[in-house]
Amino acid sequence: MISRFLSFVILVPLAILIVVFCVANRAPVTVSLDPLGSLPQFVYEVPLFIVIMASVIVGTILGGIGTWLTQAHYRRAAWRRKHELERLRREADDAKERLRQERESRSGALPREGSTALALSRA
Repeated sequence: MISRFLSFVILVPLAILIVVFCVANRAPVTVSLDPLGSLPQFVYEVPLFIVIMASVIVGTILGGIGTWLTQAHYRRAAWRRKHELERLRREADDAKERLRQERESRSGALPREGSTALALSRA
């Protein structure tokens, strides 16, 4: 409930600011995708807010991809630790099972109190 409230408190003013920014920056600007200026078919007139918002979105995506790529060794190390932990747990469970079976086999081999082997050894 608190996180929903905090999201509301943060996102609503942010959305209002974005709408106000977009309304205030509707003037068209010339965007050229041709660095030499020789091809007029790569020149567009678009509103300024579209250029700025597209730049922010592309920058966010590229930054996320860059961060994800640079943190690959952390994810790989975590994956290795996870699988090592699972292997050690399986080994511990197998060792406990072998110990339990060994104890059962030894307790089954010991003479019982009412058995004849115990009576002969006392005589």
